[in-house]
Amino acid sequence: MTAQGCEIGHVFQEITEETADGLDGTARAGTKRVMRRTGIYLLVILSIVVGAAVVTDAAVVTDRERMDEFIESVTGRVSESRIDNALSYADPSKVTMELVHEGHRRRYSDRNAAALKPDARKALASLEGSKLHLIQESISVEGERARIALRLRTDAGLANTVFDLRREDDEWFLRRVIVN
Repeated sequence: MTAQGCEIGHVFQEITEETADGLDGTARAGTKRVMRRTGIYLLVILSIVVGAAVVTDAAVVTDRERMDEFIESVTGRVSESRIDNALSYADPSKVTMELVHEGHRRRYSDRNAAALKPDARKALASLEGSKLHLIQESISVEGERARIALRLRTDAGLANTVFDLRREDDEWFLRRVIVN
């Protein structure tokens, strides 16, 4: 029996070692599955956060982007539609606007708002068809106010313009235009 006992003891020892190895392998496999699943969840969450940040950035228009849009609307080839596009930033019924040109000042408010478009077209008629080339720009935004100073090259020479804008309900409106 001692030989058989030795054999049986050896068999039990092998079975015990195999079972322990099997449990360790199963535990390791389970741990790997949990870590892989956690990694996948983290990757999905990270993708959602990055996607939301990209969408938010695309949806939010900064003040600088709005000022760049304005500059684009007042430069380029002068045409009736371009003048109308630039005047979309003027609403004298909300924000009184002042136009200073060659030493003359004219104010537009809700009383004479209808005169702004024809006056602007009349003042820019001599430039119609010519191109305004941007040479230099300066933009400053401080709270609800902004100032854009442009140096433009026209067919007639250089022109310096200053546009003062004011924000009302997240919209920018012309407050003063100075053309020298």
